[in-house]
Amino acid sequence: MEDITDALARDADVSLTCLPDGSVDRRYAVEDATGDVETRRDLGRRIVTGHAKSFLVDHEGSEPGGQAVNAARQGHALGAETTLYGHLDHEAFDGLPFATRSMGRPADVAVFEFDDDAVMFTEESPDIAGWDLDALDAASDAADPFDADAVVWTNWASTRNGTAALRALADRERGASDASNRDGGSDGWLIVDPGDVTVCERDAVGPFLDALANIESFDTVLSVNDDELAFLTTAVSGDGDAVDGDGDAATADRLERVRERADLDLAVLHAESAAVARTATGTTRCPNLDVDARRYTGGGDRFSAGLAYAIAAGWALPEALTLANACATFYVAHAETAGPDRLAAWLATRVSDA
Repeated sequence: MEDITDALARDADVSLTCLPDGSVDRRYAVEDATGDVETRRDLGRRIVTGHAKSFLVDHEGSEPGGQAVNAARQGHALGAETTLYGHLDHEAFDGLPFATRSMGRPADVAVFEFDDDAVMFTEESPDIAGWDLDALDAASDAADPFDADAVVWTNWASTRNGTAALRALADRERGASDASNRDGGSDGWLIVDPGDVTVCERDAVGPFLDALANIESFDTVLSVNDDELAFLTTAVSGDGDAVDGDGDAATADRLERVRERADLDLAVLHAESAAVARTATGTTRCPNLDVDARRYTGGGDRFSAGLAYAIAAGWALPEALTLANACATFYVAHAETAGPDRLAAWLATRVSDA
């Protein structure tokens, strides 16, 4: 793990756009007649055995959620000039401390929390499911959402038109480049955190990665967790060509296959034990801190935002991965989003205790 104390202390003039989802997250504890249901396995056992046919839920609170919202909160906490284009038509989003533009109704998510994990049940908004670049244009009020140092594009898995929107972006940026006779340089970073791709049809993966490959005006990054990386790799591998096994070599192979197919500048795995990044020239691994978790959702979104901030600010890749890990792990451990000062103090304590 890199020492990022000096990097956190530096002021960085970074602009960040996050899009396109949003949800109202209602958190519940679960219990039955005998008391709290402490684990997911325990809940499953009680259901399967018929031990309990009804459960009580204790509403512990509601908060603004969604991948883009979580990423925007982290980017703002780090000091980025942050604009959120999301589905925010609900009073839960009124107090967000950064610029917001709404494109419709949010999803409604019930989060059932256990000692070891969480389970989410989502009532998706049709506005999110049918979202496209036309909806983004309508909400932008003549501003350009992509005129930022980094764009964090989340939750492709929940948008029917997500692949078409990426194609439209590629066509739009290519047309703008041709019109201005630009030399093909980068307009900034596009960090795509696609959400739970395991709920998607495998046939959708190839076109999604191909759409990313067609984006030429941004440096492109894909940020996924273990399950998502395995699903993407299997979906684009031929029969008998799947990557078997675990370990660093298998992870690097999976990342390289996805990176190559999508012509990415960076393919990144954010996992509990480490973050691993694959470029065209090699693999970088950054170990993560071991913490007692209070939250089991939202860490990956903060990882992607921390990564976006760091690479847009020009941090070296090992430092960027360290920051991304710290943003995610701090949130998982504290159920709070931290800025530079809190992260620096916490990391100093953790390193001294190690």
